[in-house]
Amino acid sequence: MYGGMARGILVGSSRWRDIIPRMSLYDENAEVLRQLESRGCELRSPRRVDFSHVFLDHPSADAFVLEAERQGFTTTTEEIAGEEFPWDVTASREMTPTSENITEAEERLGSLAQNHRGKSDGWGFFGI
Repeated sequence: MYGGMARGILVGSSRWRDIIPRMSLYDENAEVLRQLESRGCELRSPRRVDFSHVFLDHPSADAFVLEAERQGFTTTTEEIAGEEFPWDVTASREMTPTSENITEAEERLGSLAQNHRGKSDGWGFFGI
């Protein structure tokens, strides 16, 4: 979902897993946020953070959507043709992008995704 950096788009954590696989999720998120801050991103203000999850089938994605929305996330669902996990659900919430907030949401949503035959696919947000 957030596989690169373009003007105004900030990269989330899933790409870092391949580069620094021995870090805890919290430490990985802290490192990503440090990198973003060093590039001039202001991280003290709340903003919408998007968490991407992918699913094998539409019913699994729909079940995840219902639970994520009950927990206060807004969601969008998109079918991506030709992918092993073709259903992409973005769960979003307004938050201050801290390691604590992002890790808590990522763990909570990741667990929900696993319960519905899905998996986490990174996070990110728009900003400068």
